[in-house]
Amino acid sequence: MLMVRYYTIGIFQGAEHPFHKTRLKKHNPLQRMAYLSLHVLISPTIWISGLLYLFYASWESWGLESFSLMIVALIHTAAAFAMLAFLIAHLYLSITMSEKPFGNVKAMITGYEEE
Repeated sequence: MLMVRYYTIGIFQGAEHPFHKTRLKKHNPLQRMAYLSLHVLISPTIWISGLLYLFYASWESWGLESFSLMIVALIHTAAAFAMLAFLIAHLYLSITMSEKPFGNVKAMITGYEEE
């Protein structure tokens, strides 16, 4: 809850960051939850619904004729919007939270951060 409050209000008030990185804990609790939801919920939903959408003609032979193409398309679209929201938030925070312009973007791309 502290991280949500910091990201929504504290950043704009110049508040101190409530989480301090350690060698073992590189991400704050909100980042961990966001990455977990990306890897466990959003990505598999996009892949599974995308494959179902791609192989629509094979549904009958797989015993999935009761599935609705419209529901699969809506699920796929909702997951794509969730991925887009994650990307926009990720880029916004990586650009605005660094001390030098675009400082965290390099870390976002390479996975390594200069300290």
